[in-house]
Amino acid sequence: MSFYRVSTKTGALVASRTIDDTEILDAYSVTYADINNDGVKELIVNNHEKKDKTDGIWAYHFPTDWMKGDFTRTTLASNFKNKFSLLIPNMAPGFPYPFYPNTSHQGKERAHILVAGDGDHTAHLMTPTDSDFNYDLDTIKEMKGTVGALTFDDLDGNKWQEVWVPDYDNSLIEVFVFSEKETLFFQ
Repeated sequence: MSFYRVSTKTGALVASRTIDDTEILDAYSVTYADINNDGVKELIVNNHEKKDKTDGIWAYHFPTDWMKGDFTRTTLASNFKNKFSLLIPNMAPGFPYPFYPNTSHQGKERAHILVAGDGDHTAHLMTPTDSDFNYDLDTIKEMKGTVGALTFDDLDGNKWQEVWVPDYDNSLIEVFVFSEKETLFFQ
């Protein structure tokens, strides 16, 4: 994973910098977002690997000097369990998405992260726990096929998101609706 500095006047390459070329193997997607609500954005990066022990999602923290400082990496989730396939090897995880189940909480609390599991055939929700970059990894639903790109929006305007989860192998899409936690009433 690298970045390049390009002149806005001439379009010429000014400098380049490798952020990580060892642990992550092959970067699959990169999102620039503030997931811990501290006002500083991180790079949220995942790879897409056949071996469960090498796959994962990471946050990269920017140094003050992007060209000379050290980027630090925090593991957000790893060891996604690929499903067996005889013909085409499965790879995981798919895309991670910073996500607020309730849209009114954006910018007021830490982001959740939706994960399209891809080759693990599962849609996941990473819920923030006790510290800035710790998450519980929960299953939204284990599908019967590849869970590719997810999408979400608050279509009914109630501030709670709806999430579309595709199953590419079986040509179907399921919609999951987030809502307030149910409370029990005892009399």
